Amino acid sequence: MQIRLNGKDYRLAEQTKTLHDLIQQLNIDEEVVIIEQNHQIIDRSRYTDTNVQPGDVVEIVHFVGGG
Repeated sequence: MQIRLNGKDYRLAEQTKTLHDLIQQLNIDEEVVIIEQNHQIIDRSRYTDTNVQPGDVVEIVHFVGGG
């Protein structure tokens, strides 16, 4: 399945079904990101039950500390 991820075409691994699966595939800590799917911010508590569909537009914003 192919989606648009942060402005680029991206092919998901076959086992990737949810937003939680996607961030696992990307090896990202879900505690430091916000995910927008099709122009809607998804609450972190819903990552495990929010399915990814072909053609979805997903933006992942990763917070970085510093100063």
